[in-house]
Amino acid sequence: MRTKQFTLFFIFGFVLSVLSAQPITVKIASVAPPRSPWDIEQKALAQEWSRLTNGRVELKFYNAGSLGGEGGVIKKMKALRPGQKSPIDGAIFTNIGVYELAPDSHALTLTVPFLFRNQDEVSYALEVLNPDIEKAVNDAGFELLGWFNVGWANFFTKTEIHTPAELKKAKMGFSGIASPGLMAAFKSAGFTMEDIPGEKMLQSIKSANGIKVAYCIPMYAYATTYYTGLTYAIDVPLNPIMSAFLIASDTWKSIPKEYHTVLKEAVRKAEGKFISVQQQSDREYLEKMRAEGSTLVKLTPAELREWERSFKVDAEKMANVPNSVINGPFYKKLSELLEQYRNGNGR
Repeated sequence: MRTKQFTLFFIFGFVLSVLSAQPITVKIASVAPPRSPWDIEQKALAQEWSRLTNGRVELKFYNAGSLGGEGGVIKKMKALRPGQKSPIDGAIFTNIGVYELAPDSHALTLTVPFLFRNQDEVSYALEVLNPDIEKAVNDAGFELLGWFNVGWANFFTKTEIHTPAELKKAKMGFSGIASPGLMAAFKSAGFTMEDIPGEKMLQSIKSANGIKVAYCIPMYAYATTYYTGLTYAIDVPLNPIMSAFLIASDTWKSIPKEYHTVLKEAVRKAEGKFISVQQQSDREYLEKMRAEGSTLVKLTPAELREWERSFKVDAEKMANVPNSVINGPFYKKLSELLEQYRNGNGR
């Protein structure tokens, strides 16, 4: 009898050891354009996770566009039936996806143009406010492993524009980003918005009656060839387009705790890489577009002050719309935080 019990115990232990040795595949949907520098860096992160865990944890990336965009990915991050594993374990989302997943994160408030002036301000604000954002994400059932700045947005226009008043008259699209709430916020501030699906954006840009303005980072404008129809770029960085690395809490818990610290540290190192190359990348893509016929519109100091003043007023209008995606108290807290930071740094 003892021999039989020992044999069963041995078999059970052997099965457990085999199962524990099986690699954990973490399926992540990403909004990164295929073969872009962003895509290359996230694949490098996957290799680093595999190295740090001796192959125990494998990150596998899927293109979010082929899964129905950020909205479609959010649906796939939820189990179809209770007790089942969701088809997708996590995502690298823009502020829009983070907000849709966890509205209390107020992630879209971070996208207000002219709120931030440089990367130092972005890093400082996230350092202070990230615990609140992280709690909202945790409450939604996910872990926030890190933020990446993938570029600063510009306005790409069909005609030369120098003032906010001119911009508001031109039909604008969010470069295929689906966010009715953000579109409604811009409309409340007097912008002329057009809801265009991502796959029809380029067609609309090339149409005489279509989009006259797109709002996106230079890398995206170049990769999608939007710049061939919107041949002017206002050469002022408006706001950082952040992407957050989110992973389902259950999936994170399935990864042995011994790896948690080193995996998070790898994400932080990847953040640093993104920041170090981001500004150079933005400038390189703008210069590529200029070399291919685009015009970079330079604003005078007086014009720039008018843009900053106008968007500050617009942000307050956006925040005062009922159920707005631009959260008033969060925007005020963020503005005061940045003002203190600037005063402390003599800016």
